[in-house]
Parts: sequence; structure tokens; C-alpha cells
Amino acid sequence: MGASPWVNGFIAAVFAIFAISLLGAFEITLPSGLLTRLDQVSRRDGYLGTLLMGLTFSFTAFACVGPFVGSLLAASVQTPGSRTLLGMFSFATGLSSPFFFLATFPSYLKKLPKSGQWMVRVKVVMGFILLAAMLKYLSNVDQVLQIGLLGRERELAAWLVLFSLAGFYLLGLLRLEGVSSEEPLGVGRLLVASLVLTFAFSLVPGMSGSRLGELEAYLPAPQQDASAASGRSEAALAFLKNQYPEALAKARDEHKSVLVTFTGYACTNCHWMKANLFTQPEIAARMKDFVLVDLYTDGSDEASVKNQELQSKTYGTVAIPFYAIVGPEGNTVTTFPGLTRNATEWLDFLQKGILQSSRSAVGIPLHVAATIRQATQE
Repeated sequence: MGASPWVNGFIAAVFAIFAISLLGAFEITLPSGLLTRLDQVSRRDGYLGTLLMGLTFSFTAFACVGPFVGSLLAASVQTPGSRTLLGMFSFATGLSSPFFFLATFPSYLKKLPKSGQWMVRVKVVMGFILLAAMLKYLSNVDQVLQIGLLGRERELAAWLVLFSLAGFYLLGLLRLEGVSSEEPLGVGRLLVASLVLTFAFSLVPGMSGSRLGELEAYLPAPQQDASAASGRSEAALAFLKNQYPEALAKARDEHKSVLVTFTGYACTNCHWMKANLFTQPEIAARMKDFVLVDLYTDGSDEASVKNQELQSKTYGTVAIPFYAIVGPEGNTVTTFPGLTRNATEWLDFLQKGILQSSRSAVGIPLHVAATIRQATQE
């Protein structure tokens, strides 16, 4: 469901609506009559009145917190489990902490900052950020359907524009609600604008194929030709795409095992592994001992359906990423489920696959065959 174009399209629409609202196009409000009625009922004594008072506060605050809670709940479809729970817990803690603190130390009420233009500026900047998040989910739709309209370069270009606009707005160069021409540029606003613009311009190298670290999990993979031109270590790793029978045949010819990657176009963990773990020199060197094949399972094409059926039937799961080392005859040697940021753990998995493949191979052991092949090439 997390890779469904309909789900991702719905999430993108939610982000877009809230983002446009934060930018000042319209206000999301509830009927005043409903709020008045709830306020009257909440003034009663007892547990019911207390609960209704909390409900009234929730409805009243919806216009302020809706973009955050709504976006978090929508995004939870793609990140189920503890992350969603942590996000809601963090939001609830952040919302309730000021009330608890001020109830404990009421004298600090007099020292609270006054509401004003700074709150409007926060709202507008968050609108630009939500628009950038919207593009990530639109990119998922584009990749799963294989349309090709919102690739890596265009998504990064759009992010560059959006974060640059946010920085220019904070500097007063972009006239929107919250910044007036008469208001002086404070040090705090200048520093925040500098950080936003620095982030925006740091995206430029990624448009030519350079890696952007943690951001790679949220971006489409660069084109193969761009990877080769950049001279990175992972560019030498040749991944077959949706060619499992061909990978097995190549493994038999080269006396290797196959490293099968069950992956997805919209899988953030899959993108992170390939961009940040497989690029490490020691790991890239070890992975050259395998025939590498990516089997995409979340696309709308027939190949994705077959790949998912293969994964489900063979390994009893459709979770991605999922890695399997398979012998030349199709026998599974070992598996590795999910994401890891531990390079040693991944190297141990690869080494285990090499050792077990060598023991179970018929004829020339794999490491001996590799030595002979290398000597022949030389």
C-alpha cells in the first residue's frame, strides 16, 4: 500500500493543500457555531466537561497543527511502526510541555514572547517545506508508474527553487505575509535565511549525479551514465534490472553467486543502502565477487508482479529491501532482511555467502575459479 500511486497521490494532495494554506492562500477553519457550542458544554463540571474542553481546544488549534498532524498521519502509511508512534509522541509532548511548565511556574507567563510577525514567518517557511515534501510523494508516483516526468534532476531543481524562495522570503526579497519593507533584518532571521540558502545551493551537485548523503533515500537514483561519469566506486558495480534468469546464467558462466536485491522504486531504505552503504570502497570491492541483480517489486508492470510473487513464494515476505545470495543453480545460500547502517554486518553477510557457496559448489570452488579467471584475464 505504501508504494501505491493512489496512496502516494493522496499524501501529495494533503501536503499540497496544507502547504498552500500555510503560504496564506486560504485559512482552514471550523464552523464558529460548532466551536461555541463545544465551549459552552465544556464549562460543565466533571470528567465530561474536562474531556469536552480538551476536544474544544483540539478543534480550535486544528488550523495551526493540522498541517503537521495531517501530514504526519498521511506519511505514516509509508513508515509504519515505531516511527509513526514516535512522531505522534513527539508532537503530543511538544504541544503539552508549555502548558505543564507554565502551570508549574505561572510567573513565566509574563516573559513569554509576544505573538507577531515571527509566527507568520514560521508558517510561510513551513509551507515551502511541505511543498518540497509533496514533490517526494509525487516522485514516488512517477517512479512506480514509470512515467519519467519527475526524475532526480527535476526534483532537485524544484527543491532548489523552493528552499531558495524560503531563504529570499526571510531576507525580505520575496514579499509575502509576515515580512514588511519597513521591518529591519534581524540577526536571527539573517542566520536562518543563510542556513536555508546554504541547504538549497548544496543540492546543485546532486543534479549532476553526485551523492547527497542521507537525502539519497528520498530521491530517485541517478542515471547509470551519470554515475559512470562521476567516477564513484559504485559506478563499477553492474546491476542487472529485473533479469533473474539472466543473472543465474551469468553466474554459471563466471562461477559466481548471485546477490539478489528485492527493491522498490518508492523504497527509501533501498535507496539509502545503494547510495550510502554499497558505495563504501571495501563493500564495493567485495560485491564485485557476485553477479548483482535488482528485482523491483512495487512497479505497475508485469515484471514487478512476478518479482513480488517470487519473493513471497520463496522467502515468505514481500518486505523490501530484502537481500538473498543465491547459487548459480538457484539455491538460496543466505538472506539478509531490511536496512542496516553497519558496514561490518553487511560485510559479514557477504563473506558468509561466499564461504557457504564455496562449500556447496560442485566442481571448482568459487574462490579458486575466481583466481583462475583473474589470471586468465591478466
